[in-house]
Amino acid sequence: MPLNLYTSNRMEALVDTLAKALKKPLASVFDREVIVVQSRGMQRWISMELAKRYGVWANGHYPFPNAMVKELFEMLFSEKPDTSLFKPDVMSWRIMRLLPEMLQSELFGTLRRYLADDTDGLKLFQLSEKIADTFDQYTLYRPEILSRWEAGETGPSGEEWQPILWRKLAEGEDMHRGKLKERFCRELGPTSPGVEKFPERITLFGISCLPKFHLDMLSAVAGVREVNLFLLSPTREYWGDIISRKAIARLPEEERALRTEGNPLLASLGRIGRDFSDMIIDMSDSALQQEEHYEDPGDECLLHALQSDILNLSGTGEDGEVRPLDAGDRSIRIHSCHSPLREVEVLYDNILAIFEENPDLSPRDILVMTPDIEIYSPYISAVFGAGGNGVHLPYAIADRKTMHEGEIASAVLKLLALPGSRLAASELFDLLASPPVSRRFSIGSDELDLIRDWIEKTGIRWGMDEYDRSARNLPAYRENSWKAGLDRLMLGYAMPDDNILYNGVLPYDDLTGSSAETLGRFADFVTAIERFMESMERPCTLEDWRSRFQALLDGFILPSDTSEREFASIAALAEQLGDAAAKAEFTGEVAPAVFISWLRARLEKQEQGLGFMTGGITFCAMLPMRSIPFRVVALIGMNDSAFPRQSRAPGFDLIASEPHRGDRSLRNEDRYLFLESILSARDVLYISYTGQSIRDNSELPPSVLVSELLDAIRRGFSVPEGETVEQHLVVPHRLQAFNRAYYAKGSRLFSYSDENYRAIVEKESSADASRPFMNAPLDDPPEEWKTVSLQQLLRFYDNPAAFFLEQRLGIRIEGTAEPLEDREPFGVEGFELYSIKQELLEFVLGGGEPQELLPLYRSRGILPPARHGELVFMKVLDDVREFAATVQAKIAGTGPLDPLEVDLQLGGFRLTGRLAKVWPQSLLHYRCAKMKMKDRMRAWIEHLVLNAVNHPKYPKETCLVMTDDEKRFAPTADAALHLEHLLNRYWQGLSMPLPFFPRSSMAYAEKESIEAALKQWRDDTFNNFPGEGSDPAIQRCFGSGEPFDEEFRSIAMELLMPML
Repeated sequence: MPLNLYTSNRMEALVDTLAKALKKPLASVFDREVIVVQSRGMQRWISMELAKRYGVWANGHYPFPNAMVKELFEMLFSEKPDTSLFKPDVMSWRIMRLLPEMLQSELFGTLRRYLADDTDGLKLFQLSEKIADTFDQYTLYRPEILSRWEAGETGPSGEEWQPILWRKLAEGEDMHRGKLKERFCRELGPTSPGVEKFPERITLFGISCLPKFHLDMLSAVAGVREVNLFLLSPTREYWGDIISRKAIARLPEEERALRTEGNPLLASLGRIGRDFSDMIIDMSDSALQQEEHYEDPGDECLLHALQSDILNLSGTGEDGEVRPLDAGDRSIRIHSCHSPLREVEVLYDNILAIFEENPDLSPRDILVMTPDIEIYSPYISAVFGAGGNGVHLPYAIADRKTMHEGEIASAVLKLLALPGSRLAASELFDLLASPPVSRRFSIGSDELDLIRDWIEKTGIRWGMDEYDRSARNLPAYRENSWKAGLDRLMLGYAMPDDNILYNGVLPYDDLTGSSAETLGRFADFVTAIERFMESMERPCTLEDWRSRFQALLDGFILPSDTSEREFASIAALAEQLGDAAAKAEFTGEVAPAVFISWLRARLEKQEQGLGFMTGGITFCAMLPMRSIPFRVVALIGMNDSAFPRQSRAPGFDLIASEPHRGDRSLRNEDRYLFLESILSARDVLYISYTGQSIRDNSELPPSVLVSELLDAIRRGFSVPEGETVEQHLVVPHRLQAFNRAYYAKGSRLFSYSDENYRAIVEKESSADASRPFMNAPLDDPPEEWKTVSLQQLLRFYDNPAAFFLEQRLGIRIEGTAEPLEDREPFGVEGFELYSIKQELLEFVLGGGEPQELLPLYRSRGILPPARHGELVFMKVLDDVREFAATVQAKIAGTGPLDPLEVDLQLGGFRLTGRLAKVWPQSLLHYRCAKMKMKDRMRAWIEHLVLNAVNHPKYPKETCLVMTDDEKRFAPTADAALHLEHLLNRYWQGLSMPLPFFPRSSMAYAEKESIEAALKQWRDDTFNNFPGEGSDPAIQRCFGSGEPFDEEFRSIAMELLMPML
């Protein structure tokens, strides 16, 4: 039987020819049509194309090349070959079992020295995996070496250990694929037993390259069955002897004239296809019948002209034929961006433009490939999933790894990261917040917020307990651990009192009866983590690890309806481990690190296999859709370091040390894949890369393949005078999508984003950014609002804008949630320091013994551990005592008066409340902190109230004492008038944001200077101190400008001058 070779530069022509070839019916309608493919993407495309041509297509069988080989072995040989012992998953455990004894030999000295510091067996396992993978490649690419080793031949110098180890593995076994292929080719004939099981014909379609191993088998099969090979060939000419200009330059001078470059792209990118084509031609065991179906795409645009040059082995420019580039030709588009996000944003706009230029284009006609789909997938979802401008482009992200996309895999990987970790607060909370884990422990989103608050307020930072820390060779203290936090929570539920220690534990007092169930489930989670960590401390057999892994899944993971399939595939890994251990006869114990390494590698290999050609734009990695034609082919992420990939073979790999034609090379495969992408684009080839640094805007080079494409264009085409090919084709983009350049007339930059345009217009029109965000005041609130409590008035003047938003519009601007703290305190600072100082101050002023509070602060987890915490406490206490002495000097020899009740009629207002901390000498305000404008404003308002009440038994002075300053307000005769002004402005500020900003207004009133106000308004970047204008509520009400108009000045002088 012949081996039929069909070649074309167009995949559509090949599938047309395939459809004609398959019209010849098989002997039985139940026989499956065997079509060998290299990806599931190609399988889906062939099925759809054949269905288009036939009306219906079914019963196709699409094995990959290695699966085809396995099926042929099983058909020919009466005993079903079991090659499992030589599969890398099993062989690695066999090698790990054999190596320790063999390391004693001097011939294994290199491996012995490498493993000298292997304390937990992880390096041994990883080395065993590398050796297993290498030996597996030998069975495919160098079976003759294995045959010689099995016959007793020694290995090359330094690698003598390899044949010794291989012979041990192959002892009594001949079921590796190298041996089976040799036997298959030797025994296969028309009358061989089992040949009747062979399919009537075998078709290989769109496969770019195959090892000699597979070609030898196909050659043998062609002797008994019809074999059809449909090959995408870039050129109609013989191209086996063309090489790149660089390669020609390296040749001796006398040989240079004998070699030709042909086409520069084909010469530099086509080595894999060139070698494969030659290997097919060299097949001599069967007659090779060739049929060509080439189509010249013409030269009406740059893309087609490049494809035509490749087809006809032209385009070097050496014959003087240089064609001018049309200024409007956009068939090849190259974009330089600052980041992956910007690449996707620019792609989105360009796809919209392509749709506008091609009304008949459909989303299914667009393919977007990238070297690393995991880097780009979140940006793709963010940009294309958002449906900007109301334009929703249907899309699918294909070929994602389970570990990156699946919620089950993500949760399992978080669990596997815990052994050896500190059990940090953020780490465990992130795990608990994983949907499969929170489902397992029946914890909802509201409960997660509550638990997060508990973790923060009980001082949980890291470590399970003091014993966990001791095991890490750290001091054995319990504070800030998970157990310490749980102790506080549990005790707080039983005896809710925040100031009484019980057996050294301070109850957490912010618990309610309704939170009891949540607390119980949270405690279950922490207990499960503790048990999991204990189980991961000890080595055990692979069978026991299988059981532990199953227990891990059962204890922590509850799949949803949509993740059941993913859960089942991950659970199946446990069975794979057990099967591999049994076949390898590996009964030894392995450390947790080895199991985790094994499991992580398996999760990294799992693919979802979804998203190919679903009717929308297809996003995928480079391999799955290679050589499939699309009207628009986009390549994003074409960065210098990302593509082509570099092969990193281990030093003992004999294939890498002596390469042969047909060997696998990631670098050469990627180069050929880039060439196929050029050939697969029908209307537009779109390329983007990160070509500008996001840090300093410096230029970054694209992939060398993009540079070679530009070089080929430069040699075969001309651009307008004064312009380079790069300037003509490469569009450099701005850092932000909302740059004005995207909306400028005559610019190559463009955007369809209405949102970004509105943002630009709003920014440019905000020269008077002080205008409020309301065009008219709200209606006055009800009359009962004119009864004002003193606390309301104080809160209003703390921040009038925030008060207006909250009280009148129901808008409460929350601060950004800080990430959970993972380290125990090494000092006390910020609000916690202030709280401790203030609490200690009141304790000292009340005559208490502040040392009694030390255990309380320890239990709260706000002090550093051990002796350091005591030293910090004593330093804070010294500061407090010094300040307390200053406060006591103001009230020496007297006690406080009873709180003064307030009920004042002031114009149309009624002001109610009470004044505390009044001594016979004065109303006393004090805080153990530096003075702020809020302190002055509050003290002034209360001072006015004190004087307006005018009680004969109460003083008329007010004293404000802070750590850095003191203020004293003398008796004020017209206090009621000033209060009425404050209340009138309060009422105004309930209908419209009041342009009163305590810090800036005071600075203006003190110096009657806008410059002084601006110093308080703007950020102090040198001292990293935010200006008042950065306040979120003020920004919401007054924009990003500087609202210091006449009203601002008038209010500042009216309200604050009486204070000065």
